[in-house]
Amino acid sequence: MQENPNEPEEFEGMTLQEKLELEEMIVDAAFRNSFKIITGRKTLSELLDSKTDDPTRMQAICAHEPGEEMKIETLENMMFYFEDEEEYEKCAEIRDILNVRIQSQIR
Repeated sequence: MQENPNEPEEFEGMTLQEKLELEEMIVDAAFRNSFKIITGRKTLSELLDSKTDDPTRMQAICAHEPGEEMKIETLENMMFYFEDEEEYEKCAEIRDILNVRIQSQIR
């Protein structure tokens, strides 16, 4: 198998299945952490303080650039992700945030 020079070091020596599982964990952690930040449940500092070496607990990763306003597209992707996960309460909170953001852009 040919090595991909653009592949992160974390993926070296992993099977395709392992890579896909790790990517899923990263996406899940990123959306959940961004959700915690945008809803005020946690701050970035709190996430960084809880960082661990356990790869299944990637507390510091986010789906958005912390400190900047989250893009509407990212909010929509987050809502679709939680819809697929059947976490509809989170979808409703994100929908409300989206509505406020869209209304503020119209004014």
